[in-house]
Amino acid sequence: MNKNSAGDNPIACSLSTGDLAKRQAAWRTLLDRSMLARERVPGGLRLTVRPDAGPHLDALVEEERICCPWITFVVNRESVTLTAHGDGEEVLAQMFSANVLANDADREDQQDAR
Repeated sequence: MNKNSAGDNPIACSLSTGDLAKRQAAWRTLLDRSMLARERVPGGLRLTVRPDAGPHLDALVEEERICCPWITFVVNRESVTLTAHGDGEEVLAQMFSANVLANDADREDQQDAR
């Protein structure tokens, strides 16, 4: 398990496998429907959604703060900046990359077809 450079919080999510899948689906839905921008920033990335999606973004961030304390979240209306120390920066970039979100959706579609 990787740790951030401060060494206080491991880079890990405390959600169960099922809850993690639901959370990923919630992020994917929000970003698919509302994302205006995704940009790398020092230490992580910034996601910007349509103004009407701001409350949904706030709710997801509040849930993430509980299960992923290694991430620092700064919400500014319809954007959130997610940062982490050490290896966490690259983990964040991968978690919210377009390819990963699309691949998660493809896997769910395949499972639903079974």
